[in-house]
Amino acid sequence: MSTTRHVKSIHVDAPVETVFAYVKDPYHFYDAMPDSMRAKLKAVDVTPEGVGTTYEWVVGHLAGFELVGVVTRKESVVNERIVDSSSTGPVWTWTLEPDGDDTSVTLAFEYSTKIPFVDKVIDAIAWRGDRDVDAILAAIKNEVET
Repeated sequence: MSTTRHVKSIHVDAPVETVFAYVKDPYHFYDAMPDSMRAKLKAVDVTPEGVGTTYEWVVGHLAGFELVGVVTRKESVVNERIVDSSSTGPVWTWTLEPDGDDTSVTLAFEYSTKIPFVDKVIDAIAWRGDRDVDAILAAIKNEVET
């Protein structure tokens, strides 16, 4: 198995409760994505406890086909951690830690494939690795702080 992982952090001038409430919403996550990788959400089913929340996304026509995936929330620890796993392979992990009255937010993106190096090709074609994770975090920071 071959795996690509990107992990970045940012400081947000807001309490951890405020940041968690914002990032747990799938619409906010997808709105924060750079245009180069933005998918459209089709069906969102949010469970009250967080775990089991699902959302379906679609990316326009890639080589004449639509790419559709379903993301399932595998873990949700209020004000601490969210783990979302896509049917297409990627796993997104949000970790939040209080930093005084503010919050340190870490976002990890991991993509694994059974075929060696396919994850590297997808990483090079589908998005821009660390730059896109940084862009998502900056957009979240901007929205929460304004």
